[in-house]
Amino acid sequence: MRRRAVLAAAGASMASLAGCLGASEYMITDVEVTSSAPFEFDVTITDPDAVIEHPALLEFELINRGDRPLRVRNTGVWPFGLLKLVPSLDTEVPGPGTLLWTEQYEASEYVDIESRRNYSTESTPLVQALESGGAVRETYELHGDGIREAGTTYVRGEFEPPIFEYTRDDNEEWRSFSPEIAVTMRPNGCCEVGGFDRR
Repeated sequence: MRRRAVLAAAGASMASLAGCLGASEYMITDVEVTSSAPFEFDVTITDPDAVIEHPALLEFELINRGDRPLRVRNTGVWPFGLLKLVPSLDTEVPGPGTLLWTEQYEASEYVDIESRRNYSTESTPLVQALESGGAVRETYELHGDGIREAGTTYVRGEFEPPIFEYTRDDNEEWRSFSPEIAVTMRPNGCCEVGGFDRR
C-alpha cells in the first residue's frame, strides 16, 4: 500500500512571508530529547540556520549498547523513516507539518518523492539488525520555506507517530519508539530577535 501526503504549498508560503521578508529564515536554538528506551538515541544540531542559502541540519543517532542485536523496523527508509515537525504530539492522526528532508528519500525505491510537499511511501516493512555496540546516524535537513512559525515543534513519523519499531529477538513483539523530540526555533533574518538585528 502506498501512502501519500500533499501539503498546502500556498498556505505554507503565505505563512513564511508573514511579519517581514526575512521570516522564511529561522535558527534552531535548542533540541531536547526525552525517552526511556533500552538503547541510546539522540538528536544533535549540526547547523542551526535554516536560511535562503542552505537548510538547518539535524543529526539523528541510534546506538545499541545492549549485548544482543537490536532489530529496527520502519517504512520508506531505514532506520528513522520519513520524519516531520508538528506543533503538538497530542493527536494520533497525521496533520499539517514540516517535512524533514534527507537524501535517502530520493535513493529509496520505497519512496516516491516529487518535492518536499508532494510525496508518498510504500508500507513495505524495512528491517535491519543493529549489532551490539553498533551505531547508525542520519542527517535531516530543515528548510526555512517549509516552516510555518517560530516556537517549539515536535518530531514524529510522517504517517504514524513512532520514529520506528524495535525488538531484541525474533519471538518478541515489536515495540514502538516514540520519544519526545522538542525542536525550538526563532526567526533569523531581517526581523529583530532579542534586541538585535541578525542582518
